[in-house]
Amino acid sequence: MINKFLNLSAKFADKQFSIFNNKFSVNYFLTHPLFSGSAVMIMGSNFANFIAYMYHLIVGRLLGPASYGELAAVISVLGLIFTSLNFIGLVVVKFASSANERELKGIYSWFSSIALKAGIGLSIAVLILTPFFSNFLHINKEMFFLLVPILSFSVLTFVYRSFLQGLMRFKEVVISSNADFVARLILGVIFIYAGLSAFGAMLGILLSSVIAFLILRHYLRDYRILKISKKFSNSKQVFSYAIPIFFATVATNSMFSTDVVLVKHFFNSHDAGIYASISTLGKIIFFGAGPVGAVMFPMISKRHAKGQNYSKIFILSLMLTLAIGLGVLFIYLIFPRLSISLLFGEKFIEGAPLLIWMGIFMVLFTLGSLILSYFLSIEKTKVTLAIVVAALMQGIGIWLFHDTLLTVINVSIASSSFFLVSVLIYFGYATKKKRN
Repeated sequence: MINKFLNLSAKFADKQFSIFNNKFSVNYFLTHPLFSGSAVMIMGSNFANFIAYMYHLIVGRLLGPASYGELAAVISVLGLIFTSLNFIGLVVVKFASSANERELKGIYSWFSSIALKAGIGLSIAVLILTPFFSNFLHINKEMFFLLVPILSFSVLTFVYRSFLQGLMRFKEVVISSNADFVARLILGVIFIYAGLSAFGAMLGILLSSVIAFLILRHYLRDYRILKISKKFSNSKQVFSYAIPIFFATVATNSMFSTDVVLVKHFFNSHDAGIYASISTLGKIIFFGAGPVGAVMFPMISKRHAKGQNYSKIFILSLMLTLAIGLGVLFIYLIFPRLSISLLFGEKFIEGAPLLIWMGIFMVLFTLGSLILSYFLSIEKTKVTLAIVVAALMQGIGIWLFHDTLLTVINVSIASSSFFLVSVLIYFGYATKKKRN
């Protein structure tokens, strides 16, 4: 009986089906590097997110409201700086993944030199602006002084991690990220218990940045910042590619934050808090499926550079992203109250009827983002106009139509639908053009 079941399972796993003239099987899907790489990134990212959540939970309780407020404000400044630099990571991944072995050392050296200069520049800027930040946020200057070395190390680790992602060394990416968060938690707790309060927590962030830097340097020990960087002759290509990526990154971040900011402006604090809770839950879909795109990007970029077929990788990525998005959406449809109460408590439960609509917005946006990432990996940057227009539509739409929280979400659904339909139309056009 068991053998018969195993034989049937094997036949089912080997049975082929066709999607867009590409043949697949269950075995092909499960054994594909995209699946294993995505699994590593998803598990690693979720563990890092869990540690980050525990960090704020534990450190917040140890510090108390006043000191934790100081720490959170400084961390927010740090977060804003790195959000503005996210586009650089995508550029590094693109050029590292499409390079051959002879070009890698030159690319690594060139980007490392740029990162070193950027880190020093940002550190000097923060040092100059420290009195302003300190007065504006009512925080001791010593807290901001620690941002100077943190930025110097963090910009380099950011580039190193992106370079490893471009090399498709996803295990090393995950290990370095989680080591950073775990060290931040442990060291922060130790220094707070030692009586250093919020300054001690910041000191923990600094040392965890150093630890992450040393781990990444170990993984990239075969590479050095040398004069070989002069051999990298595609610097103009980097900047021409980086400009549309920058606008796409800004527009993507806008789609995440504009609705929350405008709801805070137009609604009372209670309603804004309810909206913020369901927005956070909605983002689980994007960040849960995000690692699939992170794995897909360098794989397709590498194949595109070599002139190899990459359509199966894209289709598998689309299927996996859709499965994750619909899976979370199903949970929100069946268990909206439970989903909210588990993460935010009963005080936020009135947002339950809105959760499914927020989930729909995020599924549409996540699918559109994956397709956009696909085009960027094959150097088709004109499509970034779609996300820029969608972000403008969302902002203007919410400004004009905001009578209820559901209306705000519907505006976001409309803008993300426009985004998804636009990139799908472009995909159809590009596919037809390629065949001709």
